[in-house]
Amino acid sequence: MAVSGNILWAFCFILVALTCYLLHVDRALKKTPKEVAAVTCKPWTDELIREAYEKYRSKDDDFKKYLPPKQDRRYIVFGGSGVVGGWIVEHLILRGQDPNAVRIADLQAPRRQRAVEHNVPYFKTDVTDARSVAKVFEHPWPHEHAHLPLTVFYTVAFIHPGLRKADLLPRFMKVNVEGTRNAVNAAKSAGCDVFIVTSSVSIAMKPVNLLFAPWKEYPDSFVQFSDNAEPNDMEGPLEDFAGCYAYSKARAEKLVRDADDKKSDFRTGAIRPGHAIYGHGDANPSSVVYDYLRRGGMPSWLSNVALQVVSAQNVSLAHLLYEARMQSHDLGGRVYAVTDDMSHPFTYGDLYRFLEVTAHPTTPIKFPTTGAVPIVIISHIIEAYSSIQRRYLRFLPEVRGDLAMLQPALFNYSTVNIVYDDSKAREELGYTGTGTLEGLSLHVRDWNEEVEAKLAAGKTDSKVQKDVQDIKLVDNNVPVAPIGVAR
Repeated sequence: MAVSGNILWAFCFILVALTCYLLHVDRALKKTPKEVAAVTCKPWTDELIREAYEKYRSKDDDFKKYLPPKQDRRYIVFGGSGVVGGWIVEHLILRGQDPNAVRIADLQAPRRQRAVEHNVPYFKTDVTDARSVAKVFEHPWPHEHAHLPLTVFYTVAFIHPGLRKADLLPRFMKVNVEGTRNAVNAAKSAGCDVFIVTSSVSIAMKPVNLLFAPWKEYPDSFVQFSDNAEPNDMEGPLEDFAGCYAYSKARAEKLVRDADDKKSDFRTGAIRPGHAIYGHGDANPSSVVYDYLRRGGMPSWLSNVALQVVSAQNVSLAHLLYEARMQSHDLGGRVYAVTDDMSHPFTYGDLYRFLEVTAHPTTPIKFPTTGAVPIVIISHIIEAYSSIQRRYLRFLPEVRGDLAMLQPALFNYSTVNIVYDDSKAREELGYTGTGTLEGLSLHVRDWNEEVEAKLAAGKTDSKVQKDVQDIKLVDNNVPVAPIGVAR
């Protein structure tokens, strides 16, 4: 009996200790560390949000004033139908480039207004097929443009934040590295003299273990300050990166920068967009804001986590400024991180509040708070099941959709408090861009106008919100893009 009693007491002690530990982890993950709180802006109030939305929603889109002047060049935009590539094409036309001197290379046909209205030439392209890529360059240009120097903007990426296992890496490498290599090789052969790739600030993110030691206040690397989003080692092992996506993007960026050659007049560089990208003007789930709106929100425990997003317009601007500056400065082989023009980072909670306050009343959006620890534990279970199914038991059903994203690597991208310094882009490129409040207002304005149009067409309230196949279980901040689809 004494032995049984001792076992019971030991079990109770372990249970209490485990409960205390998990509560400690949950509280820690929902707090803003003091060093981050010191640099974040004051929480956005409903009044501030409404004032900003009313100010910017009626404002004409005068982004042209930020753009560098028209260049006498030809352009190929890989991923020109995506969130970033789409805006690059729009901005090229907006500043006066002849549409026939611009080409869109993408798996998806263009949808944006200027690209469609001006019949910008479109080439359906699989970047993993070297021959498919080469055809974009080999097709004859109109005689009035054939002699012009050539710029290539490469914005294509396969994005999936939930994966970190080495056996999943090939699918990322095929698109993000080999696809980039195909474009670089074809561009060099075609006499291109400017090649700029869209990289990612995620290459600087250090992985974090959210089930950290009980004597620590926060997980290691829970707070990261990053100048220009520089990683410790561009060629480090997979384990040093946030996941397969970040690892492959680092390799792709290095490939492009290493190809820079002043002697042969092939100048290259990279832009690292902030975390994460959003953008109005197109119903694209790769825009984090559009993804939230179409889903009507989601349960989240990230309200106190700091972030610095960047609008796709600002990312496009950075590409165009870099290209223009290359014409007069020796800037080849460099890289620039860019975020929105905000003096201080804000939090997911501010973003959630903005969308809740401004979204159309017939498409309400909510972000109820959920527990952190249960989601983290579930993510490890999903990853273990997926690995076993993929490697040994293929007859079992595969985890798909948003559930497949809910794996530990996801939190390396979404849970870490990272503050980026993009002063290098501001100093060397003259980068400014618009602020987040303006960018968000334009995005929600587009959404609300679309809702009003559908209601005017007689659709019921229940059919206005976008249909979503999978219910998102956790805020991830990095939407999934199919293979070959542009960011």
